[in-house]
Amino acid sequence: MIKKNIFYIGLDIGGANLKVVGLNRNKKIIFVEQFKCPIWRGTDVLIDKFKIFKNLNPEALMGITMTGELCDNFLNREDGVKKIIGCTQKIKCLKYFFTNNKDRFKKKPSHKQVASMNWLATAEFISKKITNGLIVDFGSTTIDLILIKNKKCANIFFDDFNRINNSELIYTGCTRTPIFGITNQVTLKKEVYNVIPEFFSNTADLYRAIKILPDDLDLYESADGKNKSRANSLRRIARNFGLDYNRDNKSLILKLCKKLISIQLNNLHLIINKIFSKNNFFNKTTPIILCGIGKNIIKFDKQKYNFINFEDLLHVNSKKNIYASYHAPATSCALLISELK
Repeated sequence: MIKKNIFYIGLDIGGANLKVVGLNRNKKIIFVEQFKCPIWRGTDVLIDKFKIFKNLNPEALMGITMTGELCDNFLNREDGVKKIIGCTQKIKCLKYFFTNNKDRFKKKPSHKQVASMNWLATAEFISKKITNGLIVDFGSTTIDLILIKNKKCANIFFDDFNRINNSELIYTGCTRTPIFGITNQVTLKKEVYNVIPEFFSNTADLYRAIKILPDDLDLYESADGKNKSRANSLRRIARNFGLDYNRDNKSLILKLCKKLISIQLNNLHLIINKIFSKNNFFNKTTPIILCGIGKNIIKFDKQKYNFINFEDLLHVNSKKNIYASYHAPATSCALLISELK
């Protein structure tokens, strides 16, 4: 429950998760939370989740961004934006929506100004902190790649269609991606293993299997509805290779897990290298800012890249800031709205 000592709030309304970051009067991050919120099941889910704001200070400033308008229970993005904005009327405080407009925050935006602009909120905040750089936001479902040049967002495209087709948005994540979304084949020692294109398992299973997915970031049910033990994760992954998991093939399944993760991360590195080669303002000293719930999964060669964690840009090193770095758009909205004149 959000308390009255929170004066600035960043709210990122995704299709699957709701991210909330709160600042006190001194603009210190004192609240960070991610809530499971499957909007595709209906906007009543979102309205119910907004009960956390029941005790909110009515004079609090809230900066709102969203991607939830993509859910398939909406007719289109315009319909989604309209209905999500309608839901936010249940929150009793001073609300502004982050937009691609020059003024950024608007009380009554058009759907084109606000739809899927959460990545731009991150760009807006970080562009005030660095001159040039690349932001890599590795989330549950997607990876945003955001260029900063001369303290401005240098991305060319703002809509999902063009961002997906120009290496600015990658639909792969660290928990919700079906493993057949990574590749259709895995090769181990010249042996080729085909991946069955059925939703038997997802990337959460992969990262659970190698023990690097924290429980508090693992919010959704498994593909088969069973619990999230390591053994059950391996069992689900085995199904995608036509296997019944047992003691004899455990070693093989683990090797396949690690190879799938390697393919996912190698694809990301290839795209980053492509971005570096296309933009001559990048060099070894240019920072790569890591954020998102998968930021600790990404491994970079320290000799080749200068990477910075999002929380390092928040000045005060605290556990809350580390959690805030998992939800960069919500954090950015909270910090940006706190500067609103």
